[in-house]
Amino acid sequence: MPPNNRATSGRARLLGLALVALLAGPTVLVRAALGGAQAAEPAAEFAALREQTITAAAATQDQERKLASLSREIDLLRRELDGRRRGLDQTRAEQAELLGVIERLSRNPPDAVIVGPAAPLDRIRGEMLMAATVRELRAEAQALAEEIERVDALGARIANNEAERQRQQEALGGQRQALAEMTAQRLALARKLGPDLTEGEKRIAKLGQDAADFGELIKRAEAEADRRDKDLLARASETLSKTKGTAPALELADPSRPAKLRPFDTADSTLHKPVTALAGVGSEPESPSGNSSQALRLGAVPGAVVVAPADAQVIYAGEFHGYGPSLILRHGGGYHSVLAGLGRLDVAIGQWVLAGEPVGFMPDAAGDAPGGKLYIELRRDGRPVDPRPRLANVDGNSGRSERSGEQKVRE
Repeated sequence: MPPNNRATSGRARLLGLALVALLAGPTVLVRAALGGAQAAEPAAEFAALREQTITAAAATQDQERKLASLSREIDLLRRELDGRRRGLDQTRAEQAELLGVIERLSRNPPDAVIVGPAAPLDRIRGEMLMAATVRELRAEAQALAEEIERVDALGARIANNEAERQRQQEALGGQRQALAEMTAQRLALARKLGPDLTEGEKRIAKLGQDAADFGELIKRAEAEADRRDKDLLARASETLSKTKGTAPALELADPSRPAKLRPFDTADSTLHKPVTALAGVGSEPESPSGNSSQALRLGAVPGAVVVAPADAQVIYAGEFHGYGPSLILRHGGGYHSVLAGLGRLDVAIGQWVLAGEPVGFMPDAAGDAPGGKLYIELRRDGRPVDPRPRLANVDGNSGRSERSGEQKVRE
């Protein structure tokens, strides 16, 4: 969507906001109508906002999949059109010869051709040969006309699909803008609710500069996270003893922590696919380079929303050694996942996320260039684990089918 087209951008943004509002349910609509006068308690408001971002992210990814599929169809049609046009170009000489023969025959019809004095049998044979030749020429002319019609039809179909793609891109741009605003609001509320992590964020950012690879970074970030959690629990316990409160220490330490977290320590635990992949493009194993040889790179739609693959706590968020903006998520059960190569991060160190919750966006691409590739690692107790058996598409259910008992669908 061109940045200077303000009218188009405005319409797309309004459409995205409307779609998000409808998908988010009555909570958003009621709060907007009341102007926030009857807003829920901050923790409850944060929990509601988290669910709304998950719903909006799922809708955005669904739109991205539709757009990726349409782009793939356009690409295939263009290839077919180019092939047919090349075929026509390569037979220009034959086409000219065919048209010349047809033109001569139109001026001198076969039944008017004088074959000269000949025996009746020879004349009959000549007429039969001429009739067969005319039939062949007519068939070739008909085939040529049909091929030209197919080329024209392909061109028209591509033009229609291009127009539809433009409409879908505008709608997707509005959805992404609305989602970005929601995630910014969520991050601000998480910082307001949660403990002050400024010093911890600075220390962890330095860890990202010092660590040699993701394995080392995970160890250091995990140690820092444990240290931070102990400090938070100590402060929460002290507050409880002074006030004689009854709230759980963890909830008091960090009100933004979800009440229920899905454990990721069973053999059938699945990872929600974190990004919408380009249609027709599979995952690529990452070659060994100091990081995990089990890692994958997923070719992603330009500007695609990136979501958490499972319930987790963010223990690292920042740049890392040529991988660009990167995340390390602690899932429990000794599992960590790494997401790298994003264009933008929308979460902070220490923040909790649920499966399907947006954590950032992939880089945009200029023109028709493909999007970037999302780097994915999964580790257990520091050792690389192949993530492919656990990656799943859950029919747009935000990767949380175990919560609702819905059947999982593996790719």
